[in-house]
Amino acid sequence: MARIKIYFILCVACIFTFLSSCKTVQISSGETQEIQNLRAFAKLYGYVKYFHPSDEASAIDWDKFAIYGVKKVKNAKDREELKVILEELFLPVGPTIQIYSVDERPRNFKEMLQKDTNGLKVVAWQHLGFGLGNRSLYKSMRLNRTRENQMRYWLVRKIIEAVEYRAKEIKLEAFVRANVTGAGNQGQLELCVILENGEIGFSDDMKDRPITSKKWQAYEIVGKVDDDAESILLGCFLSGVGQVWVDKIQLSIKNENSEWVPIEIENQGFEEEDENKKPLFWVSGGGVGYTGKITTENPYDGNRCLKIEYEGKLFEEYPKVGEVVDKLLDSGLCCQIPLALYSDENGTVGKDKLDSFDNFSSKLDSLSIDKLTADDEYLRLGDVVIAWNVFQHFYPYFDVVRVDWDKELTNFLKRAMTDETERDFLYTIRKLVARLQDGHGRVFHKIIDKQAGFPFLVDWIENQVIIVASEDTTKFKRGDIIVSIDGIEAKQAVLNEEEYFSGSPQWKRYKSLTRFGYGDEGTLAELVIKRDDETFAVEVERNYKDEITEHRKQNIEELEDGIFYVNMDKARMYEIRERLDELASAKGVIFDMRGYPVYSYDVIYHLLKEPDTVRAWFKAPRIIYPDYENVNFEGYSKGWRPKQPQIKGKIVFLMYGGTISAAETIMSYIEHYKLATIVGQASAGTNGSVVSFDIPGDIKIRFTGAKVVKPDGSNYHLIGIKPTVPVERTIQAVIEGRDEFLEKALEVIKIQ
Repeated sequence: MARIKIYFILCVACIFTFLSSCKTVQISSGETQEIQNLRAFAKLYGYVKYFHPSDEASAIDWDKFAIYGVKKVKNAKDREELKVILEELFLPVGPTIQIYSVDERPRNFKEMLQKDTNGLKVVAWQHLGFGLGNRSLYKSMRLNRTRENQMRYWLVRKIIEAVEYRAKEIKLEAFVRANVTGAGNQGQLELCVILENGEIGFSDDMKDRPITSKKWQAYEIVGKVDDDAESILLGCFLSGVGQVWVDKIQLSIKNENSEWVPIEIENQGFEEEDENKKPLFWVSGGGVGYTGKITTENPYDGNRCLKIEYEGKLFEEYPKVGEVVDKLLDSGLCCQIPLALYSDENGTVGKDKLDSFDNFSSKLDSLSIDKLTADDEYLRLGDVVIAWNVFQHFYPYFDVVRVDWDKELTNFLKRAMTDETERDFLYTIRKLVARLQDGHGRVFHKIIDKQAGFPFLVDWIENQVIIVASEDTTKFKRGDIIVSIDGIEAKQAVLNEEEYFSGSPQWKRYKSLTRFGYGDEGTLAELVIKRDDETFAVEVERNYKDEITEHRKQNIEELEDGIFYVNMDKARMYEIRERLDELASAKGVIFDMRGYPVYSYDVIYHLLKEPDTVRAWFKAPRIIYPDYENVNFEGYSKGWRPKQPQIKGKIVFLMYGGTISAAETIMSYIEHYKLATIVGQASAGTNGSVVSFDIPGDIKIRFTGAKVVKPDGSNYHLIGIKPTVPVERTIQAVIEGRDEFLEKALEVIKIQ
């Protein structure tokens, strides 16, 4: 009996040894061989693209690779043939990876390493969020692999709205010193005016007079604010490699007496820092491998200054040579991916055959995908592979939404195979992004751009779809009930549309209502409308693209004696500043956050009673391992401080399901510090800087790249801010043109 027991234990140990290299006992997904083939390719694609550090893997066109690869693997008849094809595809670009069966063990990677490592450098991936997308906040790089076009860092902050300074002379001054050598390595100040149309007005970055002196010296830029200026940007940056120190930045405007009058700049001497030693009230961006941190090292004035430096890394952690991950693919296959490699003067070490990569690269180069659309099955499958992997490795909220993302890979590969047209696939991709439950998640394509709706806006009121604003009052009136559209119950049409929007229930409802009835521009729809006791049908053309909003009060308006209203969606901060004394002494102030305010957030300074102490509410993920494993975060803080005059009366903020993102940052602090009564409906529950990426077929996808929590550290995603005084709209109030949110706010203020 003892021998049998020992034998059983040894057998179990052997089985565990074979399977533990994949860290799972699952052999395959149980799907058809075709789906297993595509799943195996998809997973290996993400592991190699984002985490295998070879020069070869960084030199290919991964969009072409996805389309080429799915076509090659799709019809493999069994595991053995699939393994051969995967090796033909991936070994030229990842010569040190291993693909093996679950009943095998890979070679020990450490035994394959060179013994003599003198003169060799370590190459490994670091990702601060998804840095391969179209957003500068997030960065990705390989250690010791910096491209020329990456070698720039700048520190810049949108200081003020420029409206009140239009047509005036402006001057930027700062003290700067540098430690740079060689052509193109230099420090520079920058002053830039952004116009209303988004274009650049006056701009000077001192490129023709670079800063290279090792001694502190004063530098300045003088210009003129354009007549149609929107905002003013200023900063200091390092171009190339080296170090630059900056201190005592000052922005000034010349008044009517030709005197330079300083404009207040928070933390102009860089004395205040966050937990990462980054300067509060300044925003950094630019090339990878750079840092901008507060230092006590020889400041010009005060105790600290800012040091901008090229360090060649994003953060301290990175995989060490010898670290590998073993992952299950599908169809009983696993892979081993080295996460760090040595590099010599010829590139990363580990090349098998030099010509294998050259030949494979030539095949990809000859593949033209520019004219392909999603009518092509392999483009559709390749797009699913690309998009699924971005989210698998970089989406920060799977711990909250808890979707079975592995299962979704199977689901959407199947959908892509059954789709027949570009339009079909567009809705497939929209559903894929909707699975993220991310209010920033969105798909852009020309088919969507060409869609239009009706000249009215609807809301979901008393369990009905109600017209709340109309641009054609001869046909559509406030309070009209939409009974059906093209034979579909209106409520069901809204619910159907929600399936294609990503985010919380309140955000999906808000978005589906704003796009009620949207379809191809010029097409006709039949609406059945109920007005009073009459029900009638009306045919309407989809030809309206402009945003329709409900009527609001003036930007700043005194509603009653001593009670003011501020439309945060429209009011500019300079308008608010002009009336701050009135607001400060008012009996009550109502701030309306319905919409997407972008110009008036500084009002929170005049509400805060004490300096903000919240830390690390915004968290950019530091990713060095696949599957979003063992992620650390780089936290960011606001550090807001009270300003005079303080608004001391009763404060009410209005919000609804469309209050999202940056607006929710303000609302989070309003809630956390109990600065106001919040009236209305729950906010969208989505915050964090977005990132976008393109996939073949002219499709762009956007999602949230950072993790945001509430100021107290609790989860924010999908929850948002809950009103302290909820409001439910009524049809009668819509008919009468009454704003029940505003009415409730007035009631709150008047309560003694």
